[in-house]
Amino acid sequence: MTASLPPDLWRQPNWSVELERPTQPHRRHLLVVIGLLIAWNVFANVIVPDGWTGAFALAGAGVLVTVARSGGVGWDYLGLDSNHLGQGIKVGLVGAGVVAAGVLAAVALPFSREGFADDRFVGVGIGEMLYESLVRIPLGTALTEEIAFRGVLLGLLLMWFSPLKATLVAAALFGLWHVLPGLDALETNPAGDIGQGWLITTAGVAVQVAATAAAGMAFTWLRFRGRSLAAPFLVHWGLNASAYVAGWLVVRNSWA
Repeated sequence: MTASLPPDLWRQPNWSVELERPTQPHRRHLLVVIGLLIAWNVFANVIVPDGWTGAFALAGAGVLVTVARSGGVGWDYLGLDSNHLGQGIKVGLVGAGVVAAGVLAAVALPFSREGFADDRFVGVGIGEMLYESLVRIPLGTALTEEIAFRGVLLGLLLMWFSPLKATLVAAALFGLWHVLPGLDALETNPAGDIGQGWLITTAGVAVQVAATAAAGMAFTWLRFRGRSLAAPFLVHWGLNASAYVAGWLVVRNSWA
């Protein structure tokens, strides 16, 4: 029998329910996935050349799915059940529209617009902007991170823990996943201009880790609401791509 998640798991009072688990993977599968995520993060941020990070991420996501499937994790637990794809797309499109509108409002206000003026957009042409927002971000970031965290990691955790505990652990690890990118962002974003020193750097990274962990909780709720990774994937893509385009416009002084 194939295990499936309850359709109303998105209702938070149900996050303490006992899930259907006809088969349970060995704990080593979870440890292997966590180890692979750590290695992936270090390689992607330190070793792999920028032009290859997207392909590396796609390969990493494929390896994680293989490990989870070898442990008996079903497609529904991974958020990859095609039967719920339509529902996931509907939820994701609505969510993506909401976050894109939020980014639009933030960049339209003078006091928050400066936060988008990242040095990484200096010298970026329209071709590169389109590639980043339409190819690398959806495939190399949003899709792969959703498969890794709201798919494989969450799916494995749900085989052992309650939805609430699984969600909290996956969200915490998702936040920690952004420590290295957070250090890089402090060097290029205006937020890094507030000062230097280990205390300020630690505080800045801690804020980004907390923010991404909170985002991980929201993405998990979307994954449960849409019963598919399509929902958090579309919102993740919408958020990152709209922020990228907004920053690009601000740096180019193209925002009226």
